[in-house]
Amino acid sequence: MRIIIVGAGAVGSHLADQLSKEHHDVTVIEENKERMQRLQDALDILVIQGNGASPKTLQSAGIENCDLMMALTNQDEINIVASLTACKSKVPFKIARVSNMDYYLLDNWLSEDDLGVDLLVNPEFECALQIRNLLAVPGASDVAEFGGGEGIMVGLKVEPGAPCVGETLSEIMLKQDRDYFLIGSISRRGRTLIPTGQTRLETGDQVFIFCLRSSLDDVYEFCGQKRKQVKRVMILGGSKVAVYLCKMLEKQRIRATLIENDEETAEHLAEELDQTLIIQGEPTNVEMWDLEGIGEADAFLALTRDDEENLLSGLIARSKHVPIVIALLEKLEYVPLVNQVGVNTAVSSRLAIVDTILKYVRRGNILSVTTLKGNEAEVIEFTATPRCKLLNTPLKDLPALPEVLFAMIVRGREIFIPTGHTQILEHDRVVVIAGHTSKRRLEELFQ
Repeated sequence: MRIIIVGAGAVGSHLADQLSKEHHDVTVIEENKERMQRLQDALDILVIQGNGASPKTLQSAGIENCDLMMALTNQDEINIVASLTACKSKVPFKIARVSNMDYYLLDNWLSEDDLGVDLLVNPEFECALQIRNLLAVPGASDVAEFGGGEGIMVGLKVEPGAPCVGETLSEIMLKQDRDYFLIGSISRRGRTLIPTGQTRLETGDQVFIFCLRSSLDDVYEFCGQKRKQVKRVMILGGSKVAVYLCKMLEKQRIRATLIENDEETAEHLAEELDQTLIIQGEPTNVEMWDLEGIGEADAFLALTRDDEENLLSGLIARSKHVPIVIALLEKLEYVPLVNQVGVNTAVSSRLAIVDTILKYVRRGNILSVTTLKGNEAEVIEFTATPRCKLLNTPLKDLPALPEVLFAMIVRGREIFIPTGHTQILEHDRVVVIAGHTSKRRLEELFQ
């Protein structure tokens, strides 16, 4: 596939790296010379310096022979103009990063078609959704839903004394009276493991578990944790992510206290948010946290625009024994550090839209894509079409697929974890966890 990416920021660079590894023909347009040179030195792709909204620059990038154009700069108008040019050039699919919600509320005046865009992605809104889902599964680093939410994948840390430590996965499963969960991947000391029956879990492992939502309490117990419903949260910073999230929490009747340093911003938030308590003050003023009830909070969310402040705040919140601490980090190199400083998990508005975009880059029978934090594996949900090469054969008899686990199958209204005797049937929705070397092969088998 020929792909043009406008903007070599964190999102554009991340996608360019991933897609070039999957052997797509990627061209990146970047106006900043230093950023352009850095990307050209790091990746074996074509990088063009120029304005991504310029028709001349887009033509030099090969817009007329392009299959997919992604405009991912941090300026909405440049992204929309680039998409309009791509539309004129009859590019089959156009994606634009747009943060201003006004463009999503145009009703009959302007539609996505009028804007020349097939998909608008709002990174801050997607990030707020991600945090809301994490709060629904307290303590999880990652959450993904399947089959209307009845099936779920959660990333949990194995705590000291957890019953799963020491025994092989085969030994553990023999003690169960049913297959109520499956461990799809393990992050251990910076390495990604796709487990086998002989794998033994260790304290500190980050495990990515597939299960039915009704079995979540069992999964928590397996990892040595207890699940506690979130009823009260404290939020630092009045960022766009925080505002979107507060509106979601208000609908769920979760009590939120938001601390914002800027007086004018705090006043505006007090007018916009009906049921959120807004406090104007220094976000890192720990005495203020105590006065506002940090000790009673079920979750602490550091959502300022400063990554370092969010990490430091999260560390202090953990020292106050807050059960769940989530930090907003836009510098992607900081994301792997969160567990080392005691923060439960990190979110990024930039990474939040990567999964949404990847679903559209991949072939049409891919329903969803979920990348895992600190883990090289990827969760992909396929539809088994009549052309799927894996139909009607027990999974144990399929050709060996390195770094691949079949994690869950949605069949009509039924959702279950497959065994070696399970056969994939036409129209099944199949959830697979795969290492980066096997993704392209899976696409070929499911096409």
